[in-house]
Amino acid sequence: MKKFKFNLQSVHDVREMHENQEQLRLAELQNEMNKTLAKIEQLEGMNLEATKNYMTRVQIGKATSPFEMQMHANHISDINRRRREAETELAERKLACADQAKKLAEAHRNVKVTDRLRETQKTRHKQEFERQEQNKIDEFVTTNYARQISGIK
Repeated sequence: MKKFKFNLQSVHDVREMHENQEQLRLAELQNEMNKTLAKIEQLEGMNLEATKNYMTRVQIGKATSPFEMQMHANHISDINRRRREAETELAERKLACADQAKKLAEAHRNVKVTDRLRETQKTRHKQEFERQEQNKIDEFVTTNYARQISGIK
């Protein structure tokens, strides 16, 4: 049997490489998104701690000076500002992940197309080989039958 060779193997290989690159890029974006989520959680913890600390100081009467009250308010305000920035960054990263997921899906579809084409060509190749084999067997049987009928051995 003649060995099967897929004509578009190089195209398929390039598509697989592209799919792998898109997968790596998506993983990077998801990692960045997870880091941003961790940063938001950290800032939430810092905000809670700063607020709790300030409230404790107010309750025991240690934060009575206007300067100290302003410092605490500025600190909490700064934490909230950084948290809002991180939330904006998270939203941007989520959009980037969604876009990248679309690109990955497209790359995966392209790989599947060439893979199906290869399978189709491989099936046709096998069918052609089987047809040729059957024709040879038929010729051999016909020739033997003709010899038997004519008495030639």
